[in-house]
Order: sequence, then structure tokens, then C-alpha cells
Amino acid sequence: MSHIISKTLFLEYRYCPKNIWLKLNKRELLDKFTLSDFEKHLAEQGNEVESCARGLFSKGVEVKSNGEGACIETVQLITSGVKTLFQSTFIVDGFIARNDILHFDEQNDCWDLFEVKGTNSLKESGERDHIEDVGFQVSVLKRANVRIGKYFLIHLNKEYVRDGDLDLGLLFKIEDVTEKVNERLVDIEKQMDSAREYLNRESEPEGGCDCVYKGRGKHCSTFKHSNSHVPDYSVHDLSSIREKKVTELIENGIFELNDIPDEFELSDNQKLQISAHVRQSPIIDLGSVKDELDKLEFPLYFFDYEAFAPAIPMFNGYSPYNPIPFQFSLHILDAPNTEMRHVEFLHMERTDPSHLVAEILDKHISNKGTVIAWNKSYETRVNEQIAARLPQYNSLFSRINSSMYDLRDIFQKQYYVHHGFKGKTSIKKVLPILAPDQRYDVLDIQEGGQAADAWWRMVSPVPGDEEKAKIAKDLKIYCGLDTYAMYAIWKHLVDLMN
Repeated sequence: MSHIISKTLFLEYRYCPKNIWLKLNKRELLDKFTLSDFEKHLAEQGNEVESCARGLFSKGVEVKSNGEGACIETVQLITSGVKTLFQSTFIVDGFIARNDILHFDEQNDCWDLFEVKGTNSLKESGERDHIEDVGFQVSVLKRANVRIGKYFLIHLNKEYVRDGDLDLGLLFKIEDVTEKVNERLVDIEKQMDSAREYLNRESEPEGGCDCVYKGRGKHCSTFKHSNSHVPDYSVHDLSSIREKKVTELIENGIFELNDIPDEFELSDNQKLQISAHVRQSPIIDLGSVKDELDKLEFPLYFFDYEAFAPAIPMFNGYSPYNPIPFQFSLHILDAPNTEMRHVEFLHMERTDPSHLVAEILDKHISNKGTVIAWNKSYETRVNEQIAARLPQYNSLFSRINSSMYDLRDIFQKQYYVHHGFKGKTSIKKVLPILAPDQRYDVLDIQEGGQAADAWWRMVSPVPGDEEKAKIAKDLKIYCGLDTYAMYAIWKHLVDLMN
């Protein structure tokens, strides 16, 4: 059976051809393609942006059928004189295109294509190449003999700040990408034809996939199936490794960290990572760790936000993707050997929590001490945005930000390198090694994307009181562990110094 190639399949093919062949042809591997909560959240955001962008056009009609039925409905609507179609659909030459917005230009007797993206800017390269995206749609329209005029990309305006009702004219930017697409259209169509041929092969393509030349974070979902010879911990896991370096190692048949020649050019951090792995013991710069810990002044405030960042600003003072700080946890240690206090906040309504956050933090964080975060740039950015919305609290958030310390620095600067970290410095990689009794994998909510989705569901009208209470409990446990984890790691380091 031949496969109809959609834009999504084509773009995924461009990233890793074999991965998508397996997706289409190996049903036993379908579980590898299950979307994460974060990916589902991005998809929902994209749908919301597209729905909102339709408001830029009056009297548009949505094609609601699927497959061949959608093609028939599209022709019927065009024949009936509809001038703006949402999700118009064409299937031709083994490709299918569902266009976000197709609008008839009566003056030039042609159809203009508008593709909607939930980004803050036009992307012209990389995994999210908008020119390639629009080019696929244009090619299918041309193959279907649609008289097409110009092509536009609609994306969010990052400078827009909501003030009252949404102003769609300011919320969105519309960029004419006709020239850019036409310059690359021949190449895009060649790639489309290659994708159609490759994805309709009857037998599985031989060998591994090209992801073997990329770092671990860029591996496809079926990497292990296609590259079973690659160890679970390999040269792909080297910290900040570039594709050029990975390619050089792989082409020389080097997969194990132990096999990397001493003369191979690597960064100091990568060399330390390899050394710790070979020795199977940590490498700790005690002097530098002590210097870092000496920077901290009591009281110590272990602090973490959870936030929901909608593409379409929900409240006044917010721009696209500004985080709504719906929750924070604050573990406070007033002095060495004292009992730690815990302050937590969880917003239970679908309203702006900024005032409440500011009031509680003002009450509990004094003008003395150190505020400790993990990857503090996130917390400082949220603080800056709250201060911008609430100028009366500017001094509070300036004070908090100026006293903030990033505990992750000790690990990013490689003052503490452990073979168990496997080159990573996220709190979820460090915590199980230094405080193995504290675990995320037993929680119902285990990462920030899950937390954001759970909060959004909790404050919606859908769940009953029992489910709301369960979500609230899970959110508090998760966020509370984030700050307790920082304390546990700090305590481990202090005990080490002693």
C-alpha cells in the first residue's frame, strides 16, 4: 500500500528518513512515536494560534472533512464562491496538503496562501524551517493546478503586550515569503519526490540512520532499533559535542568513551567527563566548590517557579509565551543546623497570579541572604516580567535577582564531575547520584511540561473537586521536591567540605 505524504511526514523525513519509514511501516514500533506531554502542549498551542489567526479574515469557511472527502468539500466550497477557506485540502501525486488559510485575491484572480506558525519570528533554516514548510504546500497547490499568487507566513509578534481585548492586527505579523520560497522550490520538490520514493519502499532500508552522526539530544525515536551497535552511553553523550566531532569519531569506528584517543581534540569539560567515566569515580575540585559555597549567605532560600506560557497572552501585561507563574516553592534555612521552613504557593484560579506571588515573596524573602535556584536565568526572567507588570514591586524583584545564586554552576563549571551524571547537569541527573533517596520517577508529575499541563487542566471547568484536589497535591509534591532537591544537593556539598 502506498503512503500519502503529508507536510508533517515530509518535514520529519528531512530530519531522519529511516525513522519515518519505520513509523509508517513497523507497527510494533508505534509506541516510540507517542507524543510527550510537552509535544502535545506545543501542538495544542499551535492549534490555538491558528484558530486565533483566522480572525484576521472575515467570512472564512473551514473544511471539516478528512482525506478524499476534504478534497471534494474544498472543490465544492470554491465552486460555490467561498473566498476564504480554512484547511483547504488537495491530494495529488502522492502528496496531501491541508492549508491553514487560502484566500482569493479578486484583483489578480488567484489564491494567496497563508501559513500560520506559533513562533515569534520567521525561521529560515534548521528543524523548524518555515520556507521549506510553505514550499511543500505551494508545490502541492501547483501540482493540483490551483492558480496561486503570493505566499505569506503569519507568526506571533513578540513585542505585542496585551492591554484589554486582543488586538489581532498587533498580535500577529504577516510576512511575504513568496520570493524566498520560489528560490528554493526546485530543491524542495526534489526532496519531496525523494521522500515519496523512500517512504514507499517495501523493505526496510538497510543500515543505521544518520542520527548516528548527531549528539544524543538529536537522536530520533527509533535510534536504538536502527543503531543497536551503539552503547547506551557513548561518544554521543559528550557534553556540548558538535556534529563534526561526532562524525569524526563514528567514521573511525569509535563509539565507547574509553576508546577515544588521548590526542583527539576535546574541550576540558569533555576530557573531565571521559576521565570520570574511565575511573568510574567522581572528580571534585574541592577548593573551587568551597569558594562557591562561601559565596552563600544565610538565610538560604531554595526557590523554584512553575509556570504556564501560553502562545496567546491571556492577561493584560503579557506578551506571547510570557510565563504565568502559577506556583512556587521556597525552602528556607535561616542558619546552619536550624530546622528548614517551607513556604509554597499554588494558584487555584484561571486568573493572573502575579500580585499574589509578589505579596507572598515580599513577606518571606528578606533583604539578607541568598536565593538559590537551579538554572537561575528562568527565575530571574520571570521576576523581571512580574516587575514590569507590577512596577510597585520592582525593588523587591531587583533585590531577589541581585541575591540569586545558581547552584547548577558548580556542576556546569565542572567543579564536581561524576560518571553517573553522564555529561548532564540537570537537577534530575544530579539528584539521584548525590541524594539517591530523593526521586522524581515515583511522582505522578515528573517535569515542568507535565506540571504546566496539569495546572491548566486543574483550573479549567472540566475536572471535578476530587480531581482538582489530586492535581493540586501532585503539583505541590513536584514543585516542593525541586527546592528540597537543591537543599539536599547543597547539604551533600557542605558535608563533603566538612
